[in-house]
Amino acid sequence: MEYHLLTYSLFFLPLTAALYQVVPSRFRWLVLLAADYIFFWMISKWLIIYLLIATLATYGTGRGIAYVVEHSSVKGKLLTGKKRRVLALGITVTLGMLIIFKYLKIFGLSFVAPIGISYYTLQTISYMTDVYRGTVKADTNLARVALYLSFFPQIMEGPISRYSETADSLFAGRDICYDNLVSGYQRILWGLFKKMMVADRLAPVVFKIFGDYKRYDGSAIAVAVVCYTIQLYTEFSGCMDIILGSGEIFGVKLPENFRQPFFAKNASDFWRRWHITLGTWLKDYIFYPLSLAKPVKNFAKKVKGVFGIGISKFVAPTIALFFVWLSNGIWHGAGWTYLFYGMYYFVLIFIETITEEPVAHFIEHRHIQTQKPFWRILTGIKLFFIVNLGEMFFRATTVTQGFGMLQKICTSFHPSVLREMDFGLDNYDIILSVVGILIVLIVDILHERGISIREKAASLKLPLRWSFWYAMILFIIIFGAYGAGYTFVDMIYAAY
Repeated sequence: MEYHLLTYSLFFLPLTAALYQVVPSRFRWLVLLAADYIFFWMISKWLIIYLLIATLATYGTGRGIAYVVEHSSVKGKLLTGKKRRVLALGITVTLGMLIIFKYLKIFGLSFVAPIGISYYTLQTISYMTDVYRGTVKADTNLARVALYLSFFPQIMEGPISRYSETADSLFAGRDICYDNLVSGYQRILWGLFKKMMVADRLAPVVFKIFGDYKRYDGSAIAVAVVCYTIQLYTEFSGCMDIILGSGEIFGVKLPENFRQPFFAKNASDFWRRWHITLGTWLKDYIFYPLSLAKPVKNFAKKVKGVFGIGISKFVAPTIALFFVWLSNGIWHGAGWTYLFYGMYYFVLIFIETITEEPVAHFIEHRHIQTQKPFWRILTGIKLFFIVNLGEMFFRATTVTQGFGMLQKICTSFHPSVLREMDFGLDNYDIILSVVGILIVLIVDILHERGISIREKAASLKLPLRWSFWYAMILFIIIFGAYGAGYTFVDMIYAAY
């Protein structure tokens, strides 16, 4: 059962909300927990045992660290060492399961992975690490930890939340109020629009050309690459809208995962706007610890003694950045394309980092107005090529395929053949795809300017307001990509 299916939005979610609302508030956490495990069981069956193991390991590690702090007679480094050993054991258990399910296939061993293991594993690590750091108190309530790790709207695709962000609201048992219910379903509608109007309609183009790229001209490959980038964005951000809307119904504010990424200024800014919770997790639990680690700082001092401060100031951030992007690539899957993708962005962001001061000096010296339309168009074009090139390798089956597609784009690019191409879409699909993309683009432009469509719609008079939302429902029902002639498209990021 995936989030964009009617069984979720019209049956599972409203049934859970109804049961949640009718039981006394002190028992509502039980309804949510039961819904979490039923949802997990419906998709992964007996693999639910691994979620239980991860939950027990996470809870036990937190309590173990708390016990060491409360009962240990040693202080300082000795106490830190004891805490670190408990933390290492807990991370070994949860991270070990992720490695077994996702990465042993490199060696010919293949296992069916539980849903969401890539996401809830990062949440287990963040909770255990925060308890170790003392920023979160170890919870004595196993049910609260279980709710945090298994909340059904976010179990498949995230967002990756922190314990301090959601645990209390999940357990609070607040009433489902009218505003939250309406606002939550409005956001779910918007997510369904992006997924079913745009992403699923572009899927045939992507499958067809990426599946046998050698048969196609470079211009057709370029079209498929752009279609994949749009598909991935509308699919992933659309699912996030459904997930965050579902949480909103229960009064649970999940962290945002997208913020108009295609309006970014450069690659670094793009990743501050795309898959935000993964980026912040990598920053807080890999980048900062590594850049402040004693061995890294000592190495930076040695570099300073040889090359001076101008070079040494980049040492710690670069080492940490390398491991951030190595981890990003590995997290996405056991494939060279994912590793290449991570290293691709490492190189780009490293170049941006070391050229930041010279570029700023150049802009100031030349009196370039960076807010002027011409400059923003130039940076937008640059980002367009950077993102699409990265997504081409991300989607390719092998790195060799990625370079093969790039070669054809560069050496065999004849736009005139596009008129004769069969992309697997009829004129009806093409028109609706373009309309859907334009609507998403307009909404993103408005959001980038601080204008909320939902707030504007809420300010309309009642008949107009409900007419607006009913029109959107009918639009999805009539023009959504499902039914006869359409192939069911799985959620892309649920596979990572």
